[in-house]
Amino acid sequence: MIDNQILASAERQAQLEAAKAAFFNSGGQITRAGGCTLQPLPPTRSVKIDPDTILKRRRKSPTPAERQTLRRLAEAL
Repeated sequence: MIDNQILASAERQAQLEAAKAAFFNSGGQITRAGGCTLQPLPPTRSVKIDPDTILKRRRKSPTPAERQTLRRLAEAL
């Protein structure tokens, strides 16, 4: 199986070389294009949580049981 792969790749290489030679013989030229620019990775997220941010977060709404307890406390006053 490996011998078949080697033979197939050698044949493919010969075909590519023949196509390349035909291209250059017909007056073809290679032009170099500009490379791509590398974009830096975005900064990693911090593990630290800012205390001010925690205070600004929306609090959970009270459950019905908590509301009933608050009503009873308010009526008791």
